[in-house]
Amino acid sequence: MAASIFIYYYFQFKTSLTNELMPSSGRLKEEIRPGRASTIKLQLQHFNDFSNLSYPSGPSYHGRIAFRLHNLDDMAVNPPGIYAPLSCEDNADLTSTLAHKGVLDFKVSVSTDLNMIFIGDSIASQLAQAFDSAALEPHYDYESNSVKHTFSYMSKSKHICATQSTIRGGGGTAYMRNNGILSSNSMIRRHQCKQGSTLWGTDLVASFLDNHHPIDEQPRRNVGRSFNAAILKIPALGWIKDIRSVTKERIMEAINLAGKIFGAETVIISTLTFSNNVQTISDWVGIRRVNDMIRQIARNWDFSQRNDLSSVRWILVQEFGNFTNQMIWTNAKHIGYDVDLNFSVNGWEGVNTDFLLDRFEQVSKFHFSHSKAMVCAERPSGTNEQSCEYNKISPDGMHWCSPTLGPRYSASVACLLGCVYNGELGYLVERETSNITNKSVRVCEDECNQRFMPLVPVDNEWIDGGVTLYSRPT
Repeated sequence: MAASIFIYYYFQFKTSLTNELMPSSGRLKEEIRPGRASTIKLQLQHFNDFSNLSYPSGPSYHGRIAFRLHNLDDMAVNPPGIYAPLSCEDNADLTSTLAHKGVLDFKVSVSTDLNMIFIGDSIASQLAQAFDSAALEPHYDYESNSVKHTFSYMSKSKHICATQSTIRGGGGTAYMRNNGILSSNSMIRRHQCKQGSTLWGTDLVASFLDNHHPIDEQPRRNVGRSFNAAILKIPALGWIKDIRSVTKERIMEAINLAGKIFGAETVIISTLTFSNNVQTISDWVGIRRVNDMIRQIARNWDFSQRNDLSSVRWILVQEFGNFTNQMIWTNAKHIGYDVDLNFSVNGWEGVNTDFLLDRFEQVSKFHFSHSKAMVCAERPSGTNEQSCEYNKISPDGMHWCSPTLGPRYSASVACLLGCVYNGELGYLVERETSNITNKSVRVCEDECNQRFMPLVPVDNEWIDGGVTLYSRPT
């Protein structure tokens, strides 16, 4: 049984993987194999409206989410960092390996009629805004139309607590800031939009449900599910004081609340990443343990054939940690650390990781010092260093440079959701055997992660080749 990322055009998949330059993808042990491609020609003018999609030949497209890859100079779609609060524009260029054609040199546009909510800390806010840049049209006034709640901290720029947008294709996105793991104990009546809050309010949830989806002008809590999907990010260390406190039970409670409170039938969980707040190798081991836990929860989740409006039916894993780790490891190698870039070896993220803890001298009690391998374009050679020439991976050792990571993140989310919602009737309907359904979706999920969450170049013909991509299990 094979998953497919179908493309609308007259050519077959070709792999552009170069073994010498680009190692194979991380967790999955083997190189990406070319998949089978659909030979359906897209009527390009209908991309913005899924209700009118039709094709002159081939099987009918039954889909709810699709996406395109564009050259960076294509002004018809937004720059991936257009809504980003942190700029990396003046930082040093990426290493030659990361700048290889098809790796990070494209942007993405998304069209969907799905409603989704992103939940998490300030990093989740960044990623939600990156997705919005792919799903909204150019010249859209994001600040006026989408940003709903903000706060200021230490006299710095505004931090976003909540956003809500109607996006290309008729769907919608929302973001809710939450610095803890979603739980019933942290749910209060009025949402607290302030630094460090781990509480979340039913008033904000009600506002989301009343306003989504604005096209039919009906409060969503009166007509069934509000959000088709929730994209959850477990907060970074710092907000979570001890990584050992992240348990299977807490993650499952957050998943169930996404269904019960927000109406989500599908949940995507991003794997955790390295950051400044990883202070010890023990912390790093704990993060890898949580990521394994996330994968196990998803694999063991019982697919529900009942269309219960309060239950989550699918959990998908986005291997975001694999993507960011490969970037950090590759940069570390480039600036002179002794790092093995054989990402095909099982457990590579846990081997010889002391380089991650080579940091600047700490100068602020409010922030942990930066990992040089994560933020530096060149390795400092002196002692007691406090800075370096920064790269275009991370501006501060905690957040990510949206123009660099945003496109692959957005394509990954669109691809994963297609595994559930695309195809005739999708995979949320009752099937004769949920085992076959689950296996097919898992193969699709793996292929999406192999295509977009390692540093493997995408096919050159995908970028501005008149190609629309969508995933679906077969």
